[in-house]
Amino acid sequence: MTKNGAKIKEGIQNLCYRPYELISGKVINESLDTDTYTISVMQSDGSLIIEGVLLSAAINEPNGLIAVPKDDSNVVIGCVDGPGEWVVLKTSQLAKLIYTCGNVSYEMDDTKISMKSGNSTFNISENLFQLSTVSESLFGILNDLITAITLLTVTTSSGVSSVPVNVSVFNTLLTRLSNLLSA
Repeated sequence: MTKNGAKIKEGIQNLCYRPYELISGKVINESLDTDTYTISVMQSDGSLIIEGVLLSAAINEPNGLIAVPKDDSNVVIGCVDGPGEWVVLKTSQLAKLIYTCGNVSYEMDDTKISMKSGNSTFNISENLFQLSTVSESLFGILNDLITAITLLTVTTSSGVSSVPVNVSVFNTLLTRLSNLLSA
């Protein structure tokens, strides 16, 4: 279809005003706008590029689900409330999923899962996990605890003891801790 044909088709669709419309297409590479969470979609018949397709059903709403499709993935988009208000309804491949409910958010992609509630964060990646607040992390607390144990001395009847004889066991625990947790 020529550009003029596509414009005529779009004009007729606007004149007909249907209360809803569904179109399939492909996500145009690198069209994601993370400020507005919109993408551009090439219609399956190649006739028209639709820009500003919303990834969330509500504009400027901090709560809800945002499904970010991968570049070049197949999508179904819908138009409700008149021409020009398009939203992604279905995608063949996800790049990222973001869910927000109040001050709790959940974000997932193919490398990690991140959950946040207020100032607390829980991250899981392929090899490590992190549990933290703004000022503390589980790794930091356990690291400080094990380090303190390695330096432990006590007063005895014959004077102050030396550091524990099994310091190497605690040093091994520190290494294992850094293999599991991130700071």
